[in-house]
Amino acid sequence: MSSIGVRVSGNVISELSDKIPSHIVALNELTKNAYDAFATEVIIKLDTINNKLIIKDNGLGMDDKNIRKLFHISNSEKKYGKLIKNKEKNLQRYTQGSKGLGFLSVFKFGSNVTWITNKNNKKIIFSVNKDDLISRKNVASYRLITKEEPSTEIGTTIFIELERFYTDVLEKYFSQEKNIKKIINAFYDEQFKITLETNHGLYESEKHSNFINIANEDQLFYITYSSTKAKIKFFYCGDLIKEIPYIIHTEEYELDVELMAYSLQAYGKRKISQLYYREHDDALTPLIYINNNLFHNYTLFDANLFRQKKSGESLPQLIGYIKIISSHTQLEFNSDRTQFVQNQLTLNIENTLKELNKIIQKEGSNLRHFLKEEDDQKIKTGSAFPYEKKLETNDNSKNKILPQPAQIKLREKIKKIHIPSKQIDLLREITYAINSEGKQIDLSKDIQIEINNNKIINSILESQEQPCEKLITYIYNDYITGKLVEKLILKFELPEAKILAKNKKSLFNLPSTKDYSINIPYVSNLILQLEKLHKEKGDYYNGIIACTLRSIFELCCDYLKNNKSTIFKTYSGTLKLESCIAYIISFIGVNDNLKHEISKITGINYTTLNNLLDKNAFLNAIKKAHLGVHKSTAFLTDLEVKDLAKKAGIFATLSDALLYNVTDNIIIQCKIPNP
Repeated sequence: MSSIGVRVSGNVISELSDKIPSHIVALNELTKNAYDAFATEVIIKLDTINNKLIIKDNGLGMDDKNIRKLFHISNSEKKYGKLIKNKEKNLQRYTQGSKGLGFLSVFKFGSNVTWITNKNNKKIIFSVNKDDLISRKNVASYRLITKEEPSTEIGTTIFIELERFYTDVLEKYFSQEKNIKKIINAFYDEQFKITLETNHGLYESEKHSNFINIANEDQLFYITYSSTKAKIKFFYCGDLIKEIPYIIHTEEYELDVELMAYSLQAYGKRKISQLYYREHDDALTPLIYINNNLFHNYTLFDANLFRQKKSGESLPQLIGYIKIISSHTQLEFNSDRTQFVQNQLTLNIENTLKELNKIIQKEGSNLRHFLKEEDDQKIKTGSAFPYEKKLETNDNSKNKILPQPAQIKLREKIKKIHIPSKQIDLLREITYAINSEGKQIDLSKDIQIEINNNKIINSILESQEQPCEKLITYIYNDYITGKLVEKLILKFELPEAKILAKNKKSLFNLPSTKDYSINIPYVSNLILQLEKLHKEKGDYYNGIIACTLRSIFELCCDYLKNNKSTIFKTYSGTLKLESCIAYIISFIGVNDNLKHEISKITGINYTTLNNLLDKNAFLNAIKKAHLGVHKSTAFLTDLEVKDLAKKAGIFATLSDALLYNVTDNIIIQCKIPNP
């Protein structure tokens, strides 16, 4: 008798990671890992310049044993939905991961991944290459090399090198507010903060309880249900107006519902946070959280379902939360976590939510009709949440009202803005503001704004042309609860335009060993815009591209003349565009020390740089750009435009190096080229 071992090909890694249906599901999986590690904060950073996705948490970290478990594929000791307590951090959470496939999510974005994790005063660093893994005939032969060093830090950071395609996909996804909101609010847990940092700004998860203050003036009903109390409650203008018994005959799950129904006028939906917009059609919707994690399903409790039958018998303008808690083994989902796997438990949940939705829609519609009749067809709206809670005094003789704190909610805490910027109306950064009575604050009258601790008369911040930071302070004095202060940091930055090294797909590319970021104002913006235009429209707009490329040459020359006058100190010419370009190329060409320095800064080989410094080639390119401006675009072929772009990119790189990276000491020592 002989025994035969089982071998598993590395292709299984690729197949399993490919089963993760979308990048957003993969991102949610990585966030769940931080949640299970009892992190209180996770930071997701999309670095489009360096094509990296970084996920950093302050959780428990991993030691050798934990890392072995991480890479034991499809094996997990976790039980989904089980309530786990951590005494060290005084936290308790419902377990999210249980399949043993969480780490494969990193390979949805790129092949090269590095982990840096800290636990028990030890830092462990390790990297994995997906291509190396899947090339193995037997994946068990793969050996993970770790580096260890002492550490006082906590948590885990994952660095994923993105393929450019995935960078673009994520940047496009995060350009929409409704998508950002759902990522940063993926957990219903105020002891877990998600921060997202992109080129557009920095975003933080919100307090879920804030939803009761959205569009107060248009609120119709505040509706609650708890399976433990078995009652549906309707509140109108802060008063409980109806209770309906509703019992769920099961102990396999718990259900809590908290909704706000609206009577919005035309365009009123704009007042509602896009967190509550459905992904496919932007209709308002409550959100479903299962074991505190967002379940991307919009059919289980569809507020618009009954509208299709008769609009007068429905409450379609609903937002809020439906929370399901269960650790039952039958609670299973499809791969993209948008539907249940059908079984006895999940069918029971589906039917319960459908019945609950039907009751809320029907009873809410009846209440609305009744209120219309009472108010002569004009229904009153206003803060529906019961803000005023009564406290009894010691002598039980009187009731006192407990005021709720005033609130100001900002779109972001930190916002990045490219310079030169437009004027900014600082009041537009406020999403909502309510006083201690739950009424909306008059922003223009009652909010005082300070910029860097100096009061301003109006709410307008003038355009900024230089990199800087502005501390914006919003102050409101509530007559009951006192002073309220919210702060916003505006970061005005130069946009970085990256000229890619040896990238044939890019309009601008550099014969270099590394990419180079352009920081010259306006030039960086133009490069980014031209790359996008060329990528989306091909050669259709060659004439516009040629004109803009000429502008890049002009801007580079202007910034050099205005900021590096030592380069031109003995030049006596008129310094028209062509003369300026020829002079700069010659200036670099005759100074060996300068060429060595620029070679080191840009990564362009010294010999290659020497060959590039052909002033006649640059002057011919400018003539073609001039032709694109004043003649016909028919004179410029696609190859000529690409060559012109390459010359403009190289000239911008050389100019940027002279402006920001070459020291004045080196420039002062340079000799002047012959005329």
